[in-house]
Amino acid sequence: MMGKKDRTNKRDVLLITILLVVVGGLFIYFQIFQSTGEANYAHVYYGASNEPMVTIDFVKNEIVQYNEQDVPSEYGSFPIIDEGKKTITLLGDYEINGVRQIVVIEYDFGLKTVQIIEEKSPNHICSREGVSTGKPLICLPNRVRVEFETSDDSDF
Repeated sequence: MMGKKDRTNKRDVLLITILLVVVGGLFIYFQIFQSTGEANYAHVYYGASNEPMVTIDFVKNEIVQYNEQDVPSEYGSFPIIDEGKKTITLLGDYEINGVRQIVVIEYDFGLKTVQIIEEKSPNHICSREGVSTGKPLICLPNRVRVEFETSDDSDF
């Protein structure tokens, strides 16, 4: 005869297994099967602003700069747009020895991709996110983010 403790342990294992299967299924659905459409624009934001600093226009193959980044004058002028290297450089908020660090974003018009290729932050999580064609890139310690607007988006 099975004791109460044995039935509780089996029930707990079953519930945990079901929970893992559901969470795993949702993860797979959103990562693989959820279509976001083709990216038309990548908007680069700094800080808490809802207005982009720069937009990468994949339709017209051009960069549109909306405003300058508000930084102390000793750092110079940001963002820095280098169309030859296909990079956008912003000054992040993360400091090392009292010096704010840069965030370099690389874009590719042909592939409609964006990638954070250089940044200084704990564990370098931002630059490890890799190439994105639609998933947001977020660099929290530097307060820089890239969000995509796709052909499916209707609220822009």
